[in-house]
Amino acid sequence: MKAVRYHKYGDESVMALETVERPTTDEDDVLVEIEAIGVNPVDAKLREGALPQKQPLPQTMGTDLAGRVVSVGGNVDSFDLDDRVYGTGFGWGDSGTYAEFAAVPADRLAALPDGVTFTDAAASALVGATAWQTLINQGNLTVGDACVIHGGTGGVGHIAVQIAVAAGCHVVATARGGEPIETVEQFGAVGVDYRSNSLGEDLQDALGGRAADVVLETNADANLAADLRVVGRDSTIAVIGTGGSVVLSATEALDAMLDRVDLRFSSIMSSSNIHRRALTRLATLLDAGDVSPIVAKSYPLEDAESALAHAQAANVIGKVVIDV
Repeated sequence: MKAVRYHKYGDESVMALETVERPTTDEDDVLVEIEAIGVNPVDAKLREGALPQKQPLPQTMGTDLAGRVVSVGGNVDSFDLDDRVYGTGFGWGDSGTYAEFAAVPADRLAALPDGVTFTDAAASALVGATAWQTLINQGNLTVGDACVIHGGTGGVGHIAVQIAVAAGCHVVATARGGEPIETVEQFGAVGVDYRSNSLGEDLQDALGGRAADVVLETNADANLAADLRVVGRDSTIAVIGTGGSVVLSATEALDAMLDRVDLRFSSIMSSSNIHRRALTRLATLLDAGDVSPIVAKSYPLEDAESALAHAQAANVIGKVVIDV
């Protein structure tokens, strides 16, 4: 089979399309014939060795997949041959997904309804699990809540906006003016230009005087002061990204403590059980059309380097996918 691998940590020059043996399954694994792969900036971080968890080398790239089951291990009773599945969280301590086949733990996969394309599933996997974990598991978002989602047209953000809208929430999403603002508003959110010099006031106006129950923050060093202006008592600010040091003034810190604001720094990774539950629920929303990922562009496996470069580019709307 073909796989994109690297034998040492480094930049895009270490990536190579190679012919390797098809992987074999352990007792708890499923062999998936991959149809589509979600491309994520974290794939580059893993390739560069920039994360604390180092991988065994050589390593196949990739964290997301969607495809069909072609064999199952002896302990697997949750999937059968030819089942449609998707999943995320691969490539950290085990083999990745930029390949034609992958042997993966069954507990990291979720069933994929017939009405959801492999491309849409792959585009939704990591970002969908992250959005679900941040909004639902950590933010305890419930029907009727008000929430602010920063980076509303980014990979995580555009899925998070749709999850929150589907939950009947009042959603405010930040994005650039023009097409990105129009995109979040088409999803049902109120759009706010994050480049505003009065971001806190603009968010307050968009919330219509309500306090935000949950804030999903993708650029905390720039936005946290504005976030603290719009949250209320017992609100949650879940941080999944920061471009630099996060500093609070003494007054901001005191106000946050008095309001019992829950400031959480969230990881894109979680336990496989959380991933599976999130992806199972997300699959229902995808099948119903309540969540529809934006695929900025699809690339062939042979052009994985270009796909990853595209995914890392600034201001990408939606997701980049590799179709196998």
